[in-house]
Amino acid sequence: MAVKNNRRAQMTRLLLRTALIELMQEKPFSEITIKEICEQADLNRTTFYLHYTDQFALLSDVENEVYQKTLETLKNVKPAADAPGMIETFLQYIKSNTSLFRILFFDAGSEGFRRRFIENMLKSLRVNIPLSCAAEEEPYLLCYLMQGSVHMIMEWIKRDFDMEPRQLALLIFRACNRVAP
Repeated sequence: MAVKNNRRAQMTRLLLRTALIELMQEKPFSEITIKEICEQADLNRTTFYLHYTDQFALLSDVENEVYQKTLETLKNVKPAADAPGMIETFLQYIKSNTSLFRILFFDAGSEGFRRRFIENMLKSLRVNIPLSCAAEEEPYLLCYLMQGSVHMIMEWIKRDFDMEPRQLALLIFRACNRVAP
């Protein structure tokens, strides 16, 4: 799928990603067609197929972009020195990208995003958070901590951010410390 004009290709992919996100705010991913995406983006199907094989590839591109931007947001925060600050930075990022995270955390078509997101964050946690437990227990404990934290964040989103990011960051941090001293 080689595309000549790189700048034009980037703009086209942006239009398609934006169209998909807008449509996912209206209805589940499973009900969205390529025709609808093209109409929303004001592009034709041929242009769509120059960039993506199907709507799943487009969704994957959206998910990968969100994950990469999340990593960029967090890379300047030193987790060992300020774990609550790192969590707060992440929560502020989620809050500033509310519609995107609502879609990716709650749409059934994006369930894979949540799973991959947790798996990738687990890899990062293994490096940055020392646990006082037996080596064979570590994967289970990390999985429990990550799943619990993600579900706390999902509840926060459902409740329309009813507490400040710093307050939730401290709550998540305290909960994790109780489980993994």
